[in-house]
Amino acid sequence: MNSKSLLNLPSCATNLDKFGHIFDKSIFECLSPKLHDVLKGKKIIFTKNNKSLVPIDGWGSKSTPYCTATITTIQPIKEDTMISAIDSSSIQVAETEEGSLYAVKSGITMAINGCELMHFKIGPVLFYLSEETIRYSALDHRLTKFVLFDNDLAKRLIRIRVERAIQMELSRQFSKSIILIDGSLKSSIFESKNQSIKNVAENCSLYRNSIIGISKASKLKVLDRVSLPLTKIQGPAYMDIDLIIQSLVRNTIGNNLMVKLGNNSIPVLRADIITTHGDKDESLGKLLGNDSIIQGYPETLRLAHHISTFTSTETSCLRGHVLSNYDVTEIASEDIRKTLLGSIPV
Repeated sequence: MNSKSLLNLPSCATNLDKFGHIFDKSIFECLSPKLHDVLKGKKIIFTKNNKSLVPIDGWGSKSTPYCTATITTIQPIKEDTMISAIDSSSIQVAETEEGSLYAVKSGITMAINGCELMHFKIGPVLFYLSEETIRYSALDHRLTKFVLFDNDLAKRLIRIRVERAIQMELSRQFSKSIILIDGSLKSSIFESKNQSIKNVAENCSLYRNSIIGISKASKLKVLDRVSLPLTKIQGPAYMDIDLIIQSLVRNTIGNNLMVKLGNNSIPVLRADIITTHGDKDESLGKLLGNDSIIQGYPETLRLAHHISTFTSTETSCLRGHVLSNYDVTEIASEDIRKTLLGSIPV
């Protein structure tokens, strides 16, 4: 450092102090800096890997204006009822100048009277999305552009359409059964008109099937507060949250519940349910009587999830399959993020 730069140090320090003052004033106009005052005495949960967690024993006895719903206990019903669970996953396999290649895989599990009957997978199935191929998807023009430019949206489009096709088939292959879906019963902009969740529900009504969508987690933090009374119940139970969901979320169908499917301190889940005669108690009772419930979650859905998850071996096999069968040429590539950041963990 030369003498000239040394002479400029005081002015630099002054400018930094001025900048810091302006920054503090700007930020603290909308955010309180008094963390000690606002956090003192609070119960706290630290997130892990950018995922939100829930307290095992609830947030405590502090009241919330939402905890007013009636709690209804669930009694297992030992009446033979087919349980069919489905889950899916999709990945990006490769990319070309004009589009991207994706793969989707679905897992289906069936159980009755507490015993698993069978489980199988559909796929992996390959889909290539480009401006030429996506024109047959009947998507809105603007949405088509988003799908082509966003890999996450593309994977979601493929997964939802494949799931809806399978759900439609299951809904008309069985009668008086229960179809379990991973996630909420909500219409999606990616559905085709003839294979929407509403079409699935209509089929279920026609063949006297029930359909239940179970969510492992929810972005609606108010539901954590709502479910507080359920954590205190010893056995399976549910509470109605229709008013809350309908005021916050559009395009949901069926009855919206918070359910606890086991005993003691197990997770409380969101469940959307459609039944032929609106008898939630009977459908939930038959679910408990015919599926194995492990840690408060249906074993059929758990197994369907594991079946549908892509392994590293499957991904490698898909790459080999594409290279061997579709007359493509693999070109050299690089991970720009890794090149720029090196070994810095991200």
